[in-house]
Amino acid sequence: MGLEVAKNETKRGEKVFKLNLEKIKELRKRKGLSQDDVAKMLGFKSVYPYHRKESGQQSFTAEELMMLSQIYNVPYKDFFVHYVAKNETSEPI
Repeated sequence: MGLEVAKNETKRGEKVFKLNLEKIKELRKRKGLSQDDVAKMLGFKSVYPYHRKESGQQSFTAEELMMLSQIYNVPYKDFFVHYVAKNETSEPI
């Protein structure tokens, strides 16, 4: 899925990054915004495309992530976690 690049087939010890959809949802709720609100801010005509992206059914574009970064006033990198394949753990970047 687009920016969700974490896969279990990585070489041992290799770091990969994955989009943290829960963080994006948490930031939206913390700002008191609905999915419909954010969909409109991103230029969508309906909530459906945004809902699909936030739920992981479709990937966010880099441009959309940059816009979300501005909406939530957080660095772009805050949307990602890195995984270390050898022990399958994750932590924020």
